[in-house]
Amino acid sequence: MSRQPPAGPSLANPPLPLFASGMGLGGLALVWDAAARSWGWPAAIGDGIGLVAAAMFALLAVAYAVKAVRFPEAVREEIAHPVQVNFLPAISISLLLFGALLAPGAAATWLWGSGAVLQLAFVLGIVSSWLRRQLDWTALNPVWFIPAVGNIIVPVPAAQAGYLEVAWFFFTIGLFFWLILMTLCYYRLIFGPNLPEFLQPTLVILLAPPAAACIAWVALHDGGDPGIVGRLFYYMGLFTFLLLLLHVPKLVRVPFYPSWWAYTFPLAAFTIASFHYTQLYVPAVRWATMGLVFLSTAVIAAVFATTLAVLLRGHRAAG
Repeated sequence: MSRQPPAGPSLANPPLPLFASGMGLGGLALVWDAAARSWGWPAAIGDGIGLVAAAMFALLAVAYAVKAVRFPEAVREEIAHPVQVNFLPAISISLLLFGALLAPGAAATWLWGSGAVLQLAFVLGIVSSWLRRQLDWTALNPVWFIPAVGNIIVPVPAAQAGYLEVAWFFFTIGLFFWLILMTLCYYRLIFGPNLPEFLQPTLVILLAPPAAACIAWVALHDGGDPGIVGRLFYYMGLFTFLLLLLHVPKLVRVPFYPSWWAYTFPLAAFTIASFHYTQLYVPAVRWATMGLVFLSTAVIAAVFATTLAVLLRGHRAAG
């Protein structure tokens, strides 16, 4: 038996970044859930996407567990890598989103609760590794936001279930690290060397923190008026979205990498934030939010289909 997994992503060698698919598909399910509640669109669409998200997550979890048994050294290398380790919280964030998709109850609490515990463990471990190791500053990139974003998502299901202190605890952690990493990351992007091609899609992750913070802030205020702070979060997200649009011509030329999944959750989160904001303040432009729903769906469907094709093709080649 080979001690090294087959080259390239496949079902026999699922790379850690592919767990971001649970975030992207789970986020899209929440987008369609919001569309069903706000506009009366078919709820079955969101339910179906949620099932696909859960199935994809389960498939990857089993495949990665098999990889860990067969190629433990490869898994250890991924977790020790200063960039790839930041995808570990994609697992806990996916559980949080799946819990948010369910109606309040024991199953939902178990899902998002286990996701919150796992998220805290991941953040403590990752931040501890940052403090222990003397990392090259060029290793810093938007992927480092993923651990911070996970904390900001916890308040959404936690506040809805009545666990307000838990919600505020995680929101505080997420906000703290977002502000720090935002400053460091923009400094690195402006004054450091350009990101390598396979990391170019991660630029879109910059959209996730303000969008998720807006959603969490609304949840912390029982779905009501987000006030000045909510406005700041949303308009920071809107500015980032417009800024990223200027990079689309460059991004569409990037060939497939697992980092393509970086396009998905941030776009879904911004769409959900737009639901809240336009309904409260500018209902006349709900057509823009509808456009975001279709844009999110098209992008995530394209990434999902491409990923499946690559995994299946790589699996057949490895076999």
